[in-house]
Amino acid sequence: MIDSKYSVLFMRDDRDVTRYRVSPFWLRMFIFSQIFLFLFAAGGIYMGVRGFKINADLHSEKKDLEQRLVDAEVRLERLGNMEKILESYDPTELQSLLSAATSPEVEEPVQQVEINLNDIFVRADTQQVGVENLQAKLSKRKLSITFELNNLQASKPMAGQADFVFIKRDGTSVAAKTNKNDLGFQIQRFKRIQTTFLLPDGVDKDDLFGLRLEIKGKGGDVIFAETYPLYHILA
Repeated sequence: MIDSKYSVLFMRDDRDVTRYRVSPFWLRMFIFSQIFLFLFAAGGIYMGVRGFKINADLHSEKKDLEQRLVDAEVRLERLGNMEKILESYDPTELQSLLSAATSPEVEEPVQQVEINLNDIFVRADTQQVGVENLQAKLSKRKLSITFELNNLQASKPMAGQADFVFIKRDGTSVAAKTNKNDLGFQIQRFKRIQTTFLLPDGVDKDDLFGLRLEIKGKGGDVIFAETYPLYHILA
């Protein structure tokens, strides 16, 4: 039908039914207007969010530019102060100062300490005593040493004194402050020796390479000497 219309009924409990006739054209216009309003609202929200983001970026860029301006002013002020200082100096004196600052310093040659490896690693053994099972334990700066001392001269007792020397990684040696009573001996066959002493002042574990044990007989002559790397004897 050319003149067809839609009927819209409104019903209430306290009154009769009301009927309205609406043309399809106006109904379509109403629907299109709602869609347009929705799209317009969505576009407004998008533009608002985008504008807020742009404003935040501009605000951050403004703060960055202000900070850069402050830094530039500080550098400019320093340069101005430096210029005033340079203007107050005599040009001849200033040139002499610059020449002294740029001239290379003459380094004095460092004297190398000569190291005799024979003194560090040579082994002395007169077959009078034997050393076995030498072990060390390091706790903070306290070093505990245990070893077994055997008398190889079964026909007579042996007496003497043992002592230790620290060998550093650079090849230098430092005498250990040992307890002489712990390391003195007078044996017929066998004795287990145990002693404890501290690392030298200013020397750490990482500075050390090993320990050198020296045993002297009753007459003061060295009858046994050997160097033990720490990584072999540390428990």
